[in-house]
Amino acid sequence: MIRGIFFLFFASSITAQDLQFKRVPLDGPPQGSRGVSIADLDGDGLLDITVANQVDSTLLLGNTIYFNEGNRFRSQSISENNIKAWSESVHTVDVDSDRDLDLFFTTQFGTHNLLYRNDGTGNFTVMEAGDLTADKTNSPGACWCDYDFDGDMDVFVVNRDGESDNLYLNDGGGNFKRISEGPWINNKGDGRSCAWGDLNGDGFLDLYVANFVVKDENGRVIRKHRNYVYLGTEQGGFVELREGVHIEEENASYGVSLVDFDYDNDLDIYITNVSISDENALYENSGEGHFVKSTKEVAKDVHRPSKGQTWGDFNNDGWLDLYVANGTEGYPEIQNFMFLGRKDFSMERVYNALPAIEGHISAGTASGDLDNDGDLDLYVCNWGAEAEANDCYFNQNPSKNWIVFRLKGLESNTYGIGSWVRLILADGSIVTRYFSRETGYGSENAPEIHFGLGDLKIRKVEILWPSGINQEANGLEANRFYEVIEGKEIKKLTP
Repeated sequence: MIRGIFFLFFASSITAQDLQFKRVPLDGPPQGSRGVSIADLDGDGLLDITVANQVDSTLLLGNTIYFNEGNRFRSQSISENNIKAWSESVHTVDVDSDRDLDLFFTTQFGTHNLLYRNDGTGNFTVMEAGDLTADKTNSPGACWCDYDFDGDMDVFVVNRDGESDNLYLNDGGGNFKRISEGPWINNKGDGRSCAWGDLNGDGFLDLYVANFVVKDENGRVIRKHRNYVYLGTEQGGFVELREGVHIEEENASYGVSLVDFDYDNDLDIYITNVSISDENALYENSGEGHFVKSTKEVAKDVHRPSKGQTWGDFNNDGWLDLYVANGTEGYPEIQNFMFLGRKDFSMERVYNALPAIEGHISAGTASGDLDNDGDLDLYVCNWGAEAEANDCYFNQNPSKNWIVFRLKGLESNTYGIGSWVRLILADGSIVTRYFSRETGYGSENAPEIHFGLGDLKIRKVEILWPSGINQEANGLEANRFYEVIEGKEIKKLTP
């Protein structure tokens, strides 16, 4: 069913250390939202917003797309044959390699996960995709990548309450086969989220799974759960890693992101934990997959039920910042967290920026440049009492330079997921991004690679594609969008 109520923007902004946001209300009744994905679904150059919702007790509105029309959003509900699916995570992903983004929702409580094919203009139809849509599971989350480097997107789906997690292999046309062998088959986990990335630098994609709690045969919680790491092998399989602080600690984990926060060309791990007795955890990669637990501000003395997270340079000063979404049952509405990165890779919590002021019970969150002005905006899913409105915050950063890259894979997957981008600046400093869209819990950032530049000029950009192709360019201008076509050209775009 379709809903099309329009709204106009209005401003209510507060300045805090180069952070200035305004609230943008989106139409539609609150229904308890879990995850969000930001991406251009209709090919008009503007990022849209897709939200995964819980079942509403009185209305079947389904999951929701907010189509960005420049000065307003148009909402459209999407549901499948009146299936009352409790959706948790949402993914906008090119499953059939036709260069538009299809929709995938994970669901809980015994329904099958939902997949919709995009016709390229933002019109969606139900898609049958083999085991991926036939299996009835209990799935809070998923993560997508081309783990076998054949140019199409595969997916790992995490399940809760002791159900086996599943890896699904794409045949190239959007039909998925469940892989029957793997170390996750025998692990009775309680998954909430997952992320792909080469953790040990051997050239093969590894998998990190965030787990919640361990229950006995009667369903009673007996302790917190450890997380899992599966290392990719040269033979195309996986082996489980069981040693290391990033997997030996037992926490009630909900969200995970792999990010090179300190620009040293390896992947660090940030975990959001939902128990207030836990701290969130930043595991710093010291090289070749050896991790130490950080004592930085983002992980120290932060005792809140944290779920969502999104990393990005929100003030365009050249250093990665972090936004954390907090909230769970039985806990009063609390503030979300905003941390600003510094030149020495320490982080400072900001208390008076608009997205970190109001009390909510939040879940997933994601970022992207919704108004094409060169800074990162925020969307936050709220779900208190299944009746709490979500938050959309537009960044009003008045200064600092930036650059954005949109990748177009030819030999690699169509959006270049899994690429590394290195920006060399005029002072010789290097800023890095690993391109993985899944962020925290149930959510995805925009399929763009955004860099804040501060006041520095660009010397060169280097892109390492999943295919192994290295590409570089000089003479790039600040405050521009660029399309990078794999192995061919880097061209300026007019948004």
